[in-house]
Amino acid sequence: MATNLNVTELDFAQIKENLKNFLKQQSQFNDYDFDGAGMNVLLDVLAYNTHYNAINAHYSLNEAFLDSAQIRGNVVTRAKLLGYIPRSTLAPRATVTVTLTPPTGTLPESVTLPRGAKLTTTVGGISFTYVVLNNLSAKEVDGVYTFSNVEIAEGELRTLRYRVDNDVVAQKFQLSHRAADTSTLRVRVQENELSTSFDIYSKFESLKNVDSSTKTYYLQENSSGFYEIYFGDGVTGFKPINNNIVTIDYLVTDGEESNGASTFEFSGTLGGFSSVINTTTINNSAGGAEQETIESVRFNAPLTFATQNRAVTSDDYAAIIKQNFTNISSISTWGGEDNDPPDFGKAYISVKPISADKLTDAEKTTITDTILKGKNVVSITPEIVDAEFTNLELDVFVKFNPSLTDRTEADLSSVVRDTIADYSFNNLNRFDGVFRHSELLAFIDNSDPSVTSSNVRPRMFQNITTLAGGVNNDFELTFAEPFFQTGDSTKFILDSTAFKLNIDPTQDHFLGDIPITGTNQRQIIVYKIIEGQNITVINNAGILDVDNGKITLNNFATPTATTIKVTVVPNSLDIAPVRNQLIQIDNTFVDITVAVDTIATSGVSGGIKYNTNSRIK
Repeated sequence: MATNLNVTELDFAQIKENLKNFLKQQSQFNDYDFDGAGMNVLLDVLAYNTHYNAINAHYSLNEAFLDSAQIRGNVVTRAKLLGYIPRSTLAPRATVTVTLTPPTGTLPESVTLPRGAKLTTTVGGISFTYVVLNNLSAKEVDGVYTFSNVEIAEGELRTLRYRVDNDVVAQKFQLSHRAADTSTLRVRVQENELSTSFDIYSKFESLKNVDSSTKTYYLQENSSGFYEIYFGDGVTGFKPINNNIVTIDYLVTDGEESNGASTFEFSGTLGGFSSVINTTTINNSAGGAEQETIESVRFNAPLTFATQNRAVTSDDYAAIIKQNFTNISSISTWGGEDNDPPDFGKAYISVKPISADKLTDAEKTTITDTILKGKNVVSITPEIVDAEFTNLELDVFVKFNPSLTDRTEADLSSVVRDTIADYSFNNLNRFDGVFRHSELLAFIDNSDPSVTSSNVRPRMFQNITTLAGGVNNDFELTFAEPFFQTGDSTKFILDSTAFKLNIDPTQDHFLGDIPITGTNQRQIIVYKIIEGQNITVINNAGILDVDNGKITLNNFATPTATTIKVTVVPNSLDIAPVRNQLIQIDNTFVDITVAVDTIATSGVSGGIKYNTNSRIK
């Protein structure tokens, strides 16, 4: 018999049973164990109350830790203790050139394109409004005003005004929209309502050079999910005085919905003119993103805290960039000592954007001059390099048992093609995306119950586009894997599509390679085929580095710009990207052969007609 209450139980029934065991020790109340007694109702009340309190304490304790909190306000509060501010909704941004060509006459010397000027676009049948982010001026040149590299972002510009009241302890100024893009936030303070001059406040990034006179503001997300700003205390940052007017303007955006917009039309007037404004797109809109999720905050906050807002290791660079820049599908960072060739004193960064193959020059400048400035080690220079793509073409051979499926060979081929496309989308096209041969085979084998076996022959290729007009071409191609050699020095390792030479524009020519005595490198040649024989036309068109997976092409010219597909066989069936390499399967060059498994359908006798496939095409 229990002599004390067991206080570790949380379940209602167990709590009630513990109360009954306790009451068994006394004789004043004898009907506690009778379900129809009034005492039993009191035990229910006590058990329910204890159960509620236990659950409340359990949930409350969970909400006290970043790893277990489920309410966004609590996750944000825990992240703030680590110095992490969750990313707001981000507006897609584009770069355009705006030209104003007014009628002839007396023209002003310059025209201003103001912040907030509107442009419209349509994506998926839905209209979106973009606004100019910064005031720009252009002078008249030959009757035309040209605004170059105008950065625009999707959304509606909102303005809020607050009065400073220092009688309010820790006064904060809230943005009134959850879909606010805080990267477009502009904070200005004027002495009073009649003042015409403003002080521009910048967002706090670091304690470095911040004192009592520094005009800086602090940003945070509050427990209600709204962003708010506040100012310094007069020691760490300037403290506005009573009755100062705080003006906040920012964009309210639809986030990622208008990513990819490519054509924009100016709306309204510019310099008093409306019908003579043309807009040319330099970079399509990209970078729009929804507000950072709870799970993303939970994952990124500790990583960012570990960097201490300082870029020392290569992982630090990746963490800082991911916190402040959203147009990232995948990112790779490495030190100069790991570069090929080594380049000490550099930190290399490669970013695959969400909706493009490479970053724009403006985005690269933002990363190096804004996001990383002041955070990287003084002696290290960050350098952004574009991603290099190794495309894969596949020969796929599938055996199947027709008695196990209603699908035809064409239907099964379509299923396998979709499976390969899904594998490429989900597993490749990122810097850690390894092409795993056995993994792809497993997906193909499981694509339909009738598939009895599969085989895949991968080849790597890159496309080059030659210069027109007989100009000598010069290309450096780096593949994700060394090249396979058959052991026969007379066989070409390199293959290419046909192209014309400037010196012989009537014949199709191809790239090939021959061994270089004493080395593992091979000389690239250009040849043509006459009556079934290879005739070398250029015997020094570059170098093929088998062991390092590199191809140098030069010393040949084409009469017109021509796209040439350069193909090699990888040394391994598994292909792993290195540094800024990305691997992707080009579905256009996936050749699928489906055949009946004669052994599965006919037994031992079917082995006579069972065909296998060679390792090399």
